[in-house]
Amino acid sequence: MRITQDMLIKIAKDHVAKRIRREKDLVAVYLTGSVSQGEPLLGGSTDIDMIFVHNEEPPIKREVLRVTYEISLDIEHHHQSFYTYHRRLRQNPYIGFAFCNHQNILHDKDHWLEFIQASVSARFDSPENVYGRAQQFTEKARTRWFDLDDPQEVPWEAWIALYFKAVGTAANAIACLNGPALTTRRFMLDFTSRAEILEQLPLIGELTRLLGNENMNEELFQQWRPVWEETLEASNKHSDCPPNIAKVRKAYFLQSVDAMAESGSLHAVLWPVLETWQQALTCLDEQQYHQKWQVFLTALGFQEDKKEDLLTNLDHFIDQAEHLLEGYQNEFNL
Repeated sequence: MRITQDMLIKIAKDHVAKRIRREKDLVAVYLTGSVSQGEPLLGGSTDIDMIFVHNEEPPIKREVLRVTYEISLDIEHHHQSFYTYHRRLRQNPYIGFAFCNHQNILHDKDHWLEFIQASVSARFDSPENVYGRAQQFTEKARTRWFDLDDPQEVPWEAWIALYFKAVGTAANAIACLNGPALTTRRFMLDFTSRAEILEQLPLIGELTRLLGNENMNEELFQQWRPVWEETLEASNKHSDCPPNIAKVRKAYFLQSVDAMAESGSLHAVLWPVLETWQQALTCLDEQQYHQKWQVFLTALGFQEDKKEDLLTNLDHFIDQAEHLLEGYQNEFNL
């Protein structure tokens, strides 16, 4: 089956039509993510990201539904009050971009969303809003760095999880100077293109080293890929499994990672593996899964006695992001 953007949009519209008949409190529905941006497929799989806006408190925050093995629906639910101060969405690096494309609206009762869309898209790309979207990431990255540098004893697994969050946050500070926040699957692919636009190619190498790519190779990937898949499958046996790694999204991550590895983009594989592996561990109490995770980290060069080196390298990367934003601020007299 050939998956196209038109097919995916039709699937979304058909699903919304069914939900409108069933859920009378739906005020609006709009597309976000890769389908709305025209680049949905990676490894022959994708998801359709949508946001449902309700005038009553939604019973769940997020749901992931199967369409086919390669396609899933990823639906986020908002209460209408989320949009009360809608101008703030101009500095939202996740869903703000969805309001700049009028074709993203799939349902709009009484044209309520059109009004908000017009307001958000106005001056969305102004320097102060671009800077605002990026600055929130530099501030959060620096806060996380200070937490990592705290002399209090923190379990290694919790420390390294925060370390990866800080790395991702710092990378987003740079990426948001010319686009939306980075997604899990395309994290390194999109960061590479954004850094190239900014003429900051050395940052690509710095980021890959922060993620352990110096020790990543085809042999290591083939050795640990089955363990990663096994951990994801184990997490799905628990009721508190994060929806992001639900079994209906198996192809979404596995096929995309395999495709990147086969195409020679092995440097892009680590982030989705690290992110989803850590998410799986949050609902797994069995020590065997945590022990295998530690062995994998060691193979990548992440060991507890190297905390100081990791902190120093992360500090330098965050410094680079902060300098870039200072330059942007000065350029536009913000």
